[in-house]
Amino acid sequence: MAEKTEAPTPRRLAEARQHGQVAKSTELNAAVMLLMATWLLSSQGAHLSGVLSDLMRRFFTHLVQVGPSAPAGEWTISTVTGAGLGLVWELGQAVGPFFLTLLLVGVAVNILQVGFIFTLDSLKPDLGRLNPLMGLRRFLSRNGLLELGKALAKLALIGLVVYSALQGQAGMLLALGQMALPQAIGTLTQLITGVALRAAATYLFLAVLDYAYQRRRWFQSLRMTRQEVIDDMKRSEGDPFLRGRVRQKQRQLARMRMMQAVPTADVVITNPTHLAVALRYDPLTMNAPQVVAKGAYHIAERIVALAREHNVPIIQNVPLARALYHLTNVGREIPAELYVAVAEVLAFVFNLRRQRIVEHGA
Repeated sequence: MAEKTEAPTPRRLAEARQHGQVAKSTELNAAVMLLMATWLLSSQGAHLSGVLSDLMRRFFTHLVQVGPSAPAGEWTISTVTGAGLGLVWELGQAVGPFFLTLLLVGVAVNILQVGFIFTLDSLKPDLGRLNPLMGLRRFLSRNGLLELGKALAKLALIGLVVYSALQGQAGMLLALGQMALPQAIGTLTQLITGVALRAAATYLFLAVLDYAYQRRRWFQSLRMTRQEVIDDMKRSEGDPFLRGRVRQKQRQLARMRMMQAVPTADVVITNPTHLAVALRYDPLTMNAPQVVAKGAYHIAERIVALAREHNVPIIQNVPLARALYHLTNVGREIPAELYVAVAEVLAFVFNLRRQRIVEHGA
């Protein structure tokens, strides 16, 4: 079996993306959302806690006011339902921004990893995943054991970070029992927040490494053999033999059109036999003389033969023929540096044409 040593082609990468096969780390999503949640709770937690406490106090006060103990009231389905809906609405207003922020962060991290992509291939059912033997085989495979090792290493490192953070605050933990309850709660909250931020930052660092690993693994999985690269290039650009045939046919058609334009030329300038350039000039429609045909060796011979057949004047001018052949293209006007030399030739040809007209008229 051929070794896959070649980098994936753009076509292979595009096909993999269409099937949902992209470089992505779920650890990175979880780490960023955890860090964001910890930061939001540390900065807005006191405010959020106060809002929720006030909300619950007002809810139960309302139930007491409309309940059986009230002077003229009792619990009914409508009163309980109304109070519950009110609680849900106010609760949503209180915690909605928090969860909406986490949702937006999760979506943003996904987009940064894989861009905008929509595919249903990942949703197709795979009955092989329901087979416990296949699941056990995947778990005991090299990949499964590697993922297990990564998970244990991450757990150990995060645990070490948490342990070192708590070890430095051992005295504070022992002093909590001597503090007043509000002070103890505030101190404990601050301690937990600091530890959580350290753990989340460590998790984010590990997630970035995991993303780099997943991207490298994804790229390696798409590597191709040399033959696969050749076949892929054939599919995307066409068979080289067919492309060559198409180019050859295009050259033949262009040559045919060029030869058909030779009879319309005003003059053919030759080398005398190695090169031939046919020029046409219409003062009413052209700014400068135009090359309608050019060629070397046997093509030059055909141009000269067609010119003779259609009585197109043939002028032998070696330096001008070389300059026109190398500096101009078919269908383009001659460059400005050749205006004077070509004008002399055209003036001679047009004078010769007028003389012939006069002679035939006489």
